[in-house]
Amino acid sequence: MVKEQIGELLNLLGFKLEGNKYIKKYDTTLHPLQVDVERGRIYYENSGITVTRETTSNLSDPENLVVLECVDRLLSMGYSANHIELEPQWKLGHSQKGGFADIWVRTYSDDVIIGSEVDKQSLLIIECKTVGAQFTDAWNDTLDDGAQLFSYFQQEPQTKFLCLYTSDIVDGKIKSEYKLINVQDNKDLLESDQSAQSYQDKNDKQRYRVWRDTYSCEHATRGLFESDILPYEIGKNKYTLKDLTEVDNNEIQKKYHEFALILRQHNVSGRENAFDKLVNLFLAKVVDETNNPEDLHFFWKGTAYDDDFQLQDRLQRLYRDGMMRFLKEEVTYIENKQIDLAFRRFKNDPDATKKTIKEYFRALKFFSDNDFSFISVHNEKLFRQNAVVLRKMVKMLQDIRLKTDGTKQNQFLGDLFEGFLNRGIKQSEGQFFTPMPIVRFIVSSLPLEHIIRDNEDIPWAIDYACGAGHFLTEYAVRIKEFVEKYRKDIPLEEYYARITGIEKEYRLSKVSKVSAFMYGQDDINIVYADALVKHPDVHDGKYEVLVANPPYAVSGFLDTLTDEQRKHYSLYNANVNTDKNNVIEAFFIERAAQLMKTGGVAGIILPVSMLNRNGMHAHAREIILKNFDIVALAEFGSGTFGQTGTNTVTMFLRRKETNTPDYEHYKYRVDSWFAQRNETNAVYKDEYLLDCYCKHCDYKLEDYKAFIGGSINDSFLNTETVQAYYVSFFGNQRNAMKDVSDEAKTIRNKYLSRANTKAYKALPLLEQNKIKEQAFLDFVTAIEKEKVYYYVLAYTVSQPVLLIKTPTTTAGIKTFLGYGWSGSKGNEGIQYLNVGKSKTDEDSEDEEEDDTMNQIRGIGGIQTPLFNPSNLADDDKINTLIRKNFMGENIMIPSDLAEYVSKAKLVDMIDFSRTAFNKEFKTSVSSVEKFDSKFPLVKLGSLINGTPQYGANQKAVEGNPLMDYRYIRITDINEDGTLNDDWKTVAEVEKQYILKEGDVLFARSGATAGKAFYYKNEYGKALYAGYLIRFRFDESKVIPLFVYNLLCSKEYNDWVEKTKGGTARQNINSQQYCSFEIPLPPMDIQKKIVEECEKVNNRMVELLQQIQYNEERKLHLFEDAQSKANRALRLDSAVFNISIGRRVLKKEVVDTGRFDIYSANVFESFGKSEHSVLNDFSQPSVLWGIDGDWMVNFIGKDQLFCPTDHCGVIRVLNENEVLSRYLVYPLQKEGEKQRFSRANRASTERIRSLIIQVPSIEVQKEVVEKLSKIDEEISKAKQYVANASSAKQAILDKYLK
Repeated sequence: MVKEQIGELLNLLGFKLEGNKYIKKYDTTLHPLQVDVERGRIYYENSGITVTRETTSNLSDPENLVVLECVDRLLSMGYSANHIELEPQWKLGHSQKGGFADIWVRTYSDDVIIGSEVDKQSLLIIECKTVGAQFTDAWNDTLDDGAQLFSYFQQEPQTKFLCLYTSDIVDGKIKSEYKLINVQDNKDLLESDQSAQSYQDKNDKQRYRVWRDTYSCEHATRGLFESDILPYEIGKNKYTLKDLTEVDNNEIQKKYHEFALILRQHNVSGRENAFDKLVNLFLAKVVDETNNPEDLHFFWKGTAYDDDFQLQDRLQRLYRDGMMRFLKEEVTYIENKQIDLAFRRFKNDPDATKKTIKEYFRALKFFSDNDFSFISVHNEKLFRQNAVVLRKMVKMLQDIRLKTDGTKQNQFLGDLFEGFLNRGIKQSEGQFFTPMPIVRFIVSSLPLEHIIRDNEDIPWAIDYACGAGHFLTEYAVRIKEFVEKYRKDIPLEEYYARITGIEKEYRLSKVSKVSAFMYGQDDINIVYADALVKHPDVHDGKYEVLVANPPYAVSGFLDTLTDEQRKHYSLYNANVNTDKNNVIEAFFIERAAQLMKTGGVAGIILPVSMLNRNGMHAHAREIILKNFDIVALAEFGSGTFGQTGTNTVTMFLRRKETNTPDYEHYKYRVDSWFAQRNETNAVYKDEYLLDCYCKHCDYKLEDYKAFIGGSINDSFLNTETVQAYYVSFFGNQRNAMKDVSDEAKTIRNKYLSRANTKAYKALPLLEQNKIKEQAFLDFVTAIEKEKVYYYVLAYTVSQPVLLIKTPTTTAGIKTFLGYGWSGSKGNEGIQYLNVGKSKTDEDSEDEEEDDTMNQIRGIGGIQTPLFNPSNLADDDKINTLIRKNFMGENIMIPSDLAEYVSKAKLVDMIDFSRTAFNKEFKTSVSSVEKFDSKFPLVKLGSLINGTPQYGANQKAVEGNPLMDYRYIRITDINEDGTLNDDWKTVAEVEKQYILKEGDVLFARSGATAGKAFYYKNEYGKALYAGYLIRFRFDESKVIPLFVYNLLCSKEYNDWVEKTKGGTARQNINSQQYCSFEIPLPPMDIQKKIVEECEKVNNRMVELLQQIQYNEERKLHLFEDAQSKANRALRLDSAVFNISIGRRVLKKEVVDTGRFDIYSANVFESFGKSEHSVLNDFSQPSVLWGIDGDWMVNFIGKDQLFCPTDHCGVIRVLNENEVLSRYLVYPLQKEGEKQRFSRANRASTERIRSLIIQVPSIEVQKEVVEKLSKIDEEISKAKQYVANASSAKQAILDKYLK
């Protein structure tokens, strides 16, 4: 404060102007306190305050304003005026900095209200300083050597408190700050710590060292002037919830870095142990805020009031209560008062005995590792070292309020805890913590809005391997919006109370519970138990939502289950090796089926081996097919779960009906079909299912009925699948029976054993063949019966399965996920791609930056096709597609997601052709794109004469177009189906390769695979090359030109993209082309389609010719104008502004950008950006390509664009000299003269050096006006040509659908 603020200060303090003085009345003064501003004097003595000298009574020194404000606080709180003395003087010695304290508070002894000066006892000495440097320097001096405060303490050794005080006016309010030092001995500390020193019988320097060494320079910033502090009861040793504050973003950053700093300062290297102890502290604090809101125990009250034994004793008691209350776990803990009670009836010297026993208990209780040992403790020295760390951790957390109703506050606390978690837990074998982007993706893919909105009852949700609780807290966060939107009548807490997590690991069960508290989700239930074991708090058939990342590959897990517990699983039988079996994930699948109710939804992360491995994995797939609908399978490659290289699949499942299960019904149906073997003319219910199965496997239905009836005819035997059965049954290959069903193996083994007996060999050959055929029939039946059963289960699922796959390259995976992983020492963990580094003031230049908290927040800006963090209902993200599939909605996959997402029928994902039928789920399904037509679909191969013909394998040579045959190659065919001008022939013409009118050529290899060409006689006589396949159609069945128009359709193009194989070279062979199915309408319909499509084609040809003609007209206009050129312009003159773009990073190219990006190809934008190096588009621009093929283009005004560093920009500043639109032609011609190209770059320096010739401005204007009309004609023609494909598609749809 400064002198100019005196009036403002007095008004803020509540002084009233009476006459020429400011007056304020207090209950504890003899007379009001008066301030005379004009004379610059404060009349303290009139109010009863003792004034030794009047230095502080004037208003000339800014420090005196601080004294006045401090005195006002004392009087307002209730301190008596006759107990306050200003500027008492002591003899401090020659080396001290001053002998007058600002304020001295002295009281009388107990029960004495008034007395002499001798009766007064020193309570408090206050030194006042102005805010800022003076206060800071004074405090630093105090920390260094005790300074003035401890000099005063030397003169008044009975003083209880010292205080350094400052205040100021900030934004119209008085803001104070103080440092309060308790200089009374802590008797408990002196008794328990022999190294502790007393303040008594010491000089000022020695007393300072006591404060420094015994009390660690401890001080308080509260406990003197707060509203809950009574006068004369200085020092705060009782804290309530009101003393706690909510944290903001900056505060949690500080807390996180403070945690890391404490660990570094004290060389706490066991990061996981440190985090475990931190979790225990969080748990203790939650209990404290719950149980002791008016007298908090989770506080370091200062060395003057507290000691390390008392603190740890309180913490252990809170921890014990928390473990029992929240996790129902008993923690052994003996309080000191329990020991006291044990001696209450002891007669013989109880105090001495009790003291000895308590010392033993103390050693056992405190001098060994416990729940708050950040470092290993096994003696008193290590206990005290750990106590320093523990004290700092408590002080770091004690001011934070954990139990709060604020959503934003809960998010801050959650982020803070997440930061500690990320740095504190390493993943161990079989245990991989799910990254938050994957958690958010999975939870947001579930139809939670539908579940909350459409259910009368509150849904039950579970994560039966909850780990750190990520899925639980994310689920709770997601449903909050829907509960508040649709179920306002039900408290949110009731929904949280129906969320359950199960965790087998003791440490993680605490983590998940504390995490729920931090996010304000106190009612979430955490069960510390093995999820594979029945538990009274977990009920089968109850849960509507299940999300989990259960453990996998855990050896010997079955040994932890009793025989009775194992019997609850169909996966277990007497043949299972409990020592070696490690397929725990399969048992978690069956457990999910037990826990979930009908219609319940699940997202479960499993190893990718669950899709295809045999043995118990195959049995788990059987459980899935019987009990669940598969909604989606999302495969995540290595890099998803850290440096583990783990490949996983997330299964999105819906629980089937549990009361009358479909799998039991269809088991009965299949059994009944095969039970009719000996019946003639049997009637089959659901026969259509058998028919579908036969078509799927390329069996004839009548053959299959005969097989079921007990006979394998030649037609059935000669099918590819049954031939494979035959080879497996009668062959002697080493692995012929690998993974074949147990029943089929048994049948074969019995037959082989019998066939090797003498009795069998003695039988007539006819009898042997009969036994052999019967054994083979039984073998095939065992396999086929199982196949039919699982086919029916899969076929009756009408809903498609969404298949999601990550890219295969490391860079592609990172882009897909939106994150990668850092392996740098000290900063390991997830790294969001779009989040930059942040650096704190505490970071040293040579120290690895710890950016954990910044990275945690990064999920809010993550860019991934999985989900949109700012809009989880984004229709263009994968999570929304999955959610819609759960809801049974029709799924249209956006083009941007086509490389990641596909659809397939479940029945097409299972291979029914192999002898070893293991129910593998294939996620790469070549789904055949088909026409949606009212006419029958026929294979292309059924409509041709003979077979498809591959072309000639000859070298192309020059020839005479008027006499020779043209040699048509893949590269000769334009995109529009015409031929280019690159005419070639061959040395020798072979007759079989000569083309006829109506022949259709297909490209079979390379990037052009799938391209089709329709040959007409007008092209002249021709033959075709080897990379083309000729189809010559039977014109009695189909019109060739009708077929060709179908080959221009969307359906055909989609089929081509799906069918192309290979990576380096893509191919479509003749068999694949033959298998393509097209609709075959009657001839009259085919003719109508051809006629209407030809009209479109003819119009398109006309317009292409028109475009060519108009381009030539434009060229003639320029040439004619340039012949009149009469002026030369240098491009480095003031007429032009020449600039270059800037480099555009890949991440800057976004679909939603406003600016078209142009590079060296100045005619075609390669993407959009949200930024441009240009900011003014009110003028037209001329663009040129700097280092590509030489080209120049015109961009009109107000057209937003972003040039790269390969694109130059010219702006004409004076259009009285040259028009921007006209400039294009002379610049193009001059660049051609200079031979600008990729090798000869058109740099800005070279462009500036050019001189162009131009005609008068009147001639330019005339040319530009004519050009505008021509460009308009060209634009319309190009638009029609561009829409020609859509027009023909509309014709096809009109007649065929």
